[in-house]
Amino acid sequence: MSQTGTAKKAMRTKEEEKATKKETTTKKELIRVNDVGELVEYCKTLLGRKPFEGAAIDFHPKKPSFIFIPTEVSVTKVPTEGLLDYLQKKGVQRVLIDALNKKRVPILLQLCGAGIEVHVLRRPIQIERMRRELRNHKIEVPKSDRFDAVLLAFTSPKKWMKVDSRFLKCWEVMVRWRDAERSYQRQDQLFKTNNSKEPTNDEEKMSRRQDEVLLALLDEAQKYAAQIFVEIVKKNYRITEEDFQKLGTVTDDIVAKAYTCEVLLEVLHCDTLIGAINKAGIRLSKEGRRPFIHDGRLSHAVHQLALRVYHLDLNNQRGKITFRKLRLIRKIWKLSRRILENQGSGRAGEASGAGPPEKGGLKFFHPAHRAGPAKAGVATNTRPRFKALNTRPY
Repeated sequence: MSQTGTAKKAMRTKEEEKATKKETTTKKELIRVNDVGELVEYCKTLLGRKPFEGAAIDFHPKKPSFIFIPTEVSVTKVPTEGLLDYLQKKGVQRVLIDALNKKRVPILLQLCGAGIEVHVLRRPIQIERMRRELRNHKIEVPKSDRFDAVLLAFTSPKKWMKVDSRFLKCWEVMVRWRDAERSYQRQDQLFKTNNSKEPTNDEEKMSRRQDEVLLALLDEAQKYAAQIFVEIVKKNYRITEEDFQKLGTVTDDIVAKAYTCEVLLEVLHCDTLIGAINKAGIRLSKEGRRPFIHDGRLSHAVHQLALRVYHLDLNNQRGKITFRKLRLIRKIWKLSRRILENQGSGRAGEASGAGPPEKGGLKFFHPAHRAGPAKAGVATNTRPRFKALNTRPY
């Protein structure tokens, strides 16, 4: 081995030893949490947060639920089928869950039917962030369901959203629609990749025919799922064909209607227009290309809807897509406000005592809103020019 190789190996060995020593020292300095009451005290004193007024539930697909009630400072493992009875015995009126799961929708509908408010954590990653935040205070929180239930109760109220039975019913069908749409999109992309050239022999012709038949079947399944989804949303939120026409959605395009309903459900919990824009991942400024957190599925739905409504060509009209998506988001968000006002629901999904996370930033200005021309002796138009909006994570 050359001297250069030996020197590099020695340097790597020293760096590994330093990293090991640093890691060992850090682990020794950390205080490991072993009790629920101890973790509650750390969350109150070190993080300065108040617990959720109700029950925090950590759901698991295959295991019983872990319920943390701050007033009792204890975590209880309860089977899912006995969840409602347990909460009613404890007199719980509000629950907070870590994430929506289609397997748990029936029990959540039971809770809503029993008059219990259901709140959902918008971004489950907040629990892991709290664990890291406590680690910065030299507190090590082991990864377990009972400790996750405690951390869930101390998440920021700005990360909660209140859901009702209407939203849960539509959300459950929306998941099925998304699965069907994703299968079709995947097969469509595969078809374009495998059949970029014309078949030259019988084997290639048979393979192409197979892809065409499969694509046609998935397209039919996608349209059927879209039809069911649209009907459920129309029934629960009283959307009419006239509403689709005002949005520019072609009435005979059931897939476009499904994309519209999907965007509508996603922006229901956005209290401001800028919140909906940020959630859709639409960047309004070319300055600072750093990526910001947004909803990838909502961004996909808005993009596909813009292509269908405005018949845009990605090869020649790519520059118009952002403006068209902004127009659609604005129209659909206004429709969501009208629906909630007509049904007397107030603010959509806003957690009690806390403002929605999407709120904030500058007000939305249409690109056509320009300042008027300056004239001699006359003040210019006070309407501000188009500005880059606040695109911080919601």
